[in-house]
Amino acid sequence: MSNQELERARGELQALGADFALLSSSENVTYVSHFEVPVDFGANATLSAAPPMAAIGVKDEGAAALMIPNSYEKDAKQQSAGVEVRSYVPVDWWTPTDGRMNYLHLLGETLRQLGFGKSPFKLAIEERTLPVSALQLIMDEFPKVQIIEAGAALAAARAIKSAYELDKLRFAAEVNKAGHTELRRQTREAGKNEFDMWAAVINAMEKKVGHPLMVFGELVTGSRCKWVNYPGGPKDVVTKTGDLALMDMSPRVNGYWSDTTNTMVVGGVPATEKQKRYGVAAREAFHAAAEMLRPGKQAKDAFIAANAAFEKHGLKIGHYAGHQIGVSVNEAPRLVPYDETPIRAGMVFSIEPGAYEGEHGDTGARMEKSVIVHESGPEIICDFEWGF
Repeated sequence: MSNQELERARGELQALGADFALLSSSENVTYVSHFEVPVDFGANATLSAAPPMAAIGVKDEGAAALMIPNSYEKDAKQQSAGVEVRSYVPVDWWTPTDGRMNYLHLLGETLRQLGFGKSPFKLAIEERTLPVSALQLIMDEFPKVQIIEAGAALAAARAIKSAYELDKLRFAAEVNKAGHTELRRQTREAGKNEFDMWAAVINAMEKKVGHPLMVFGELVTGSRCKWVNYPGGPKDVVTKTGDLALMDMSPRVNGYWSDTTNTMVVGGVPATEKQKRYGVAAREAFHAAAEMLRPGKQAKDAFIAANAAFEKHGLKIGHYAGHQIGVSVNEAPRLVPYDETPIRAGMVFSIEPGAYEGEHGDTGARMEKSVIVHESGPEIICDFEWGF
């Protein structure tokens, strides 16, 4: 299986001047290896000596290795492409073993096989996530190394999505759509507990994908919609007829994220004039921003368009207008008034304009869907029915 993402990363790292890279964030390891790095919890989180890491020889296209605890080995070998999967034993239930030393031995051995040596070289790392133990080993065993930061190069590699990534993002969006479709059903009648509604939404998405999902987001109803709630719900609250319900939903599916929001009225009754004002403004702001996501525009143009849509309704935009999405849920560039990043075909944005009445009110709305940028204009994915 080809791995265009690994090659894009190599190209950007080479432009950075790196000879090698050691990646340690879940999103970048997923990106370059195609292995969906798990979100650690329970025994794996406690016993693993380090997060899954990817070591890349930037100038040698055949040199790349994925280093993981052995509990992930089967999935990693099935999913990964273009990398050698190497594992260590973090714990043995029958015989005492030193998981930390096993990991450090694997790391040192892997780096030497990739070509780390006594001559000077430049190594790109992720300072935000690289374990101190790994950095100490590198400095001790390869004293002529020059450390540089890999973040900007990987962000550049990930900015334009490949066909492989677009397929992943479209499917993640369809899974998310199943959740929003269920929320519409849940809000047709009042008198439901937010916990039960949330459980039904998660159930719908997991049935769509066929396995448990990593999900984060929020479901808020009633007057809690008056401001940005994060994390705001669900809570032990029962809906009433005429309540607003706002759900921001972000499932991770096969290593890629979807991020969408809808706001609607509970109980099948018409919206009040104030509710309609906020809901319609948020919807119009979404479409105004989407129209600006065309090649030749800049990220800030989408924010400016969303803000202008709210101003037509006498409202003020409550936060940024959106962000790119991919192997992490929130990627650059972001739709803010100062970001002059050029919009290019192949970018994928979640546009999420919102406005909120604030502390002394009871109303607010946010509308969010994802769009793929094409030369001909934006393509909306996860295209569920708006609440307004």
